[in-house]
Amino acid sequence: MPESEEIAQLLSGSYIHYFHCLRILDLLKGTEASTKNIFGRYSSQRMKDWQEIIALYEKDNTYL
Repeated sequence: MPESEEIAQLLSGSYIHYFHCLRILDLLKGTEASTKNIFGRYSSQRMKDWQEIIALYEKDNTYL
């Protein structure tokens, strides 16, 4: 993970919910902006992992 104090604080908790994941993804978008490919998708594995976690939350409206 990038050296971000806010990300470290969010991950230090024992329970990470949907809104924590969204905040982490938002913070990573700033640090991983240079890792986009020509199709506009992120090539960073970190971004792919967090996007997949959020997609799993949203799959069956679990985030509601």
